[in-house]
Amino acid sequence: MLTVIRLFFFVLVTPLLVIFLLAFYVTDKHPSVESQWLLSTKDIKRARMILNGQSAPDPTAALNTLRLEEKDLNIAANHLLNQYFDSTAQVHIKDNHFRFDSSIKLPINHINPYLNIGFTLRQENQHPRISQLTLGPLTLPDAYANLLIELLINRSDLDQYYLLATHQVQNITITRTALTLTYRWTPKTYAAAQQLLTHNANLEALRFYQQQLIKTVAQHDPHWRLSLATLLQALFEASSQRGPPLDPVKENQAIILVTGLYTLQQDISVLFPNNTAPKSVKFIPVFMYQRIDIAQHFISSALLLSVNNAAFSERLGLKKELYDGRKGQGFSFIDLAANRAGIRLAQTATDQDKALVLQKKMAAISSYKAFMPDVRTLPENLSSTAFKQRFQSTDSAPFRQQVLSIDQKIAACSLYAPLKRP
Repeated sequence: MLTVIRLFFFVLVTPLLVIFLLAFYVTDKHPSVESQWLLSTKDIKRARMILNGQSAPDPTAALNTLRLEEKDLNIAANHLLNQYFDSTAQVHIKDNHFRFDSSIKLPINHINPYLNIGFTLRQENQHPRISQLTLGPLTLPDAYANLLIELLINRSDLDQYYLLATHQVQNITITRTALTLTYRWTPKTYAAAQQLLTHNANLEALRFYQQQLIKTVAQHDPHWRLSLATLLQALFEASSQRGPPLDPVKENQAIILVTGLYTLQQDISVLFPNNTAPKSVKFIPVFMYQRIDIAQHFISSALLLSVNNAAFSERLGLKKELYDGRKGQGFSFIDLAANRAGIRLAQTATDQDKALVLQKKMAAISSYKAFMPDVRTLPENLSSTAFKQRFQSTDSAPFRQQVLSIDQKIAACSLYAPLKRP
């Protein structure tokens, strides 16, 4: 469940994120924080539980108390920061305060490649206050540090997170061993938090699967055609590495989106805030049945159906021609079949009762024949006159019979054998 806990951690790292954008020149040759928290799979699962509020005793209660020990804070902070930067962080808890330090490796500064930043969070009158804010060798006066952070938050997109979190947090207690967070929770607050955080959760999934795609493309033998099945299989197989158990529908949507953008040569960076996009990858044409157009029609239809978020669709800038077929080259039943097969995949992938089973099946495929029949013998490049002579219209019996035959071939694919809920 997405809760105010995750909002709290966004606020926690806000000084690091916003100051990074303005203090690029305050850099060092060496990191002040060495890599002490190499997150295991168990640590990552724990971090996600904390950030998603699943570690609270009752996430739905009106008033909740969450106790986070030093290890919890380190795991969560390192996991969250690593979604945006190549970085390490260290939290030390002491009486009434804790110290947060981080070293961020900059992508383009080869002389002084590290930005070392940190701050102390103190408890004053049951409210947190930042002191000892450091930027490399500089230490900002406390009064200026808090004013600067407040100004930067108010002038950035982070203000919504900050306001929502601070309005719900009732008390923060820092002892020698733990930070205890007491926060108020209502259905209205949950709805607001979910609206704010869903996009970031999507971005985390997109970043993860983009990294898997980069690995898959890098390992591909350039002497062979790159199959769409190779990309999809690798990403669906990687979905088992993400935990704790996540919504399989959202994971499947992210996989289709990442694969689709790559296949259609669309830039994934348009979906991310400035300076947070994952690395791009050299494009290799993607094929099915030795044809690029079949792969493009298949994945574009799957993409358009699975990405039902209007904002995403607008930002992607997908053109209708990708779905309708190639203009000026006549009607193609091959394109139509690829479109319908892509739609069938997306429908199954976004069906809550079938999504998880589909993940497991897609992770085990060895060929695109598992989800796309060979339709290369179907009529294509039919001019308007030729289409009318043979099929009259799209309402005619011959046309409907051809479409029915296509759907039967798709349904016979091994992926669409009866799927049972696990």
